[in-house]
Amino acid sequence: MRGAGYLTGLKNGFMKSPLLSDPRFASLEKMKVGVVCGGFSAERRISLRSGRAVIRALKNVGVRAFPIDPENRRTFMKKIRKADILFLALHGKGGEDGTLQKMLERRRVPFTGSPFAACEKSFNKKISKRHFLRLGVPTPDYAVLDKRNWRRKAAAFPVPYFVKPLDGGSSQGVFLVEDFRGSVEKLRRSITRFGRLLIEKRIVGRELTAGLLGDLKLPIVEIKPSRIFYDYKAKYTTGMTAYEVPARIPAKVARKIQSFAYRVYRDLGLKGFSRVDVMLDQKNRPYVLEVNSIPGLTEFSLLPKAARAVGISFEELCLRVLKAACEPKGKN
Repeated sequence: MRGAGYLTGLKNGFMKSPLLSDPRFASLEKMKVGVVCGGFSAERRISLRSGRAVIRALKNVGVRAFPIDPENRRTFMKKIRKADILFLALHGKGGEDGTLQKMLERRRVPFTGSPFAACEKSFNKKISKRHFLRLGVPTPDYAVLDKRNWRRKAAAFPVPYFVKPLDGGSSQGVFLVEDFRGSVEKLRRSITRFGRLLIEKRIVGRELTAGLLGDLKLPIVEIKPSRIFYDYKAKYTTGMTAYEVPARIPAKVARKIQSFAYRVYRDLGLKGFSRVDVMLDQKNRPYVLEVNSIPGLTEFSLLPKAARAVGISFEELCLRVLKAACEPKGKN
């Protein structure tokens, strides 16, 4: 059994982790990794949590890693120049929408995850929905609301339905409408806040998610919130949600969901890792809801849970994501 001295030495870089002795990851040993997290979006707190988890994991295996927070614009570019590669753990606007990736591509700074164009397409729910339909991937009926048409469209859309910001994550700003008249004021406030909204038919059934680590299709995770749906509070409050990995669904259904997720991943041009959220109705028919180009990497997060189910530790997951970013374009 290894003692505290081994762990202390490993964290200080005196010893090599067995993972870095793996030929797949040996090239990462001398890299300086800037972990980009925080930012300006409503998901800042979760992004900081993801960033801390990634830094801790990388340091645990002997990789030098340090945080870079875009909130401090004065030091942001200076810190970027100190890194050999950036590990992006920046959720929400500014990160998942491709804004940062576009700037990094222009400056030829290497980074983890998906390129600008893929992030832009996956973050906007209207654009990604169109891709799902073009691919023949089932997705719930939907409509897009703006400040001019919201009342007419929301009144005509069959209840019950979910209301979601057109571009956002962590279920922030999401709510269920079961009666239009009773929800008018909430809809009005939401359209004022976000400008545009997506309304989506409620699928009654089981909440699932399909993770991808490069070309590896991870086991399906079933999400069992204690609330009406998997909202922000259910996601990030200890004990409010149970998870089952792998989900107890027929093997044929699991393969179909993984196939849909992978088809979406490839078509959108995503790279490194992603997570596709799905509802399974009472007849075991899957409907793809949305795709996440930078899935959460906190202690509650779904992608690490799915990876652990096939023997991939969080440390190895982070190294795989880094390694994918070092491969020639076009590979995953």
